[in-house]
Amino acid sequence: MLRFFLSLAVLFFASQGFSQSATSDSTINGNYYFKTKNTVSLKGYFKNTKRHKIWTWYNEDGSLHKQIKYKHGRQLWIIYFEKNKPWLKIDRNGKRRVIRACDCRENG
Repeated sequence: MLRFFLSLAVLFFASQGFSQSATSDSTINGNYYFKTKNTVSLKGYFKNTKRHKIWTWYNEDGSLHKQIKYKHGRQLWIIYFEKNKPWLKIDRNGKRRVIRACDCRENG
């Protein structure tokens, strides 16, 4: 029976591409790391099974992609990075503020 559930879990995660859902929470408390190709692609912290503090996503080359600050599972803000420098901040109400004008994905 255990083999059946393990096989089912492997098939499920293989079909999902081993990706994390943006809304997934965990039963763990403490630091969380998600690795792809032996490099950390996501790190964060759980408190009482909810995302808490700043969660950081990395590009394949190890540079910063974005950071999201959570408080007890609720998103407070998002900051996007280009070449390891912040360029856009979005608050919890969806208000966008360009931090640094650049030739990034969007122009401010």
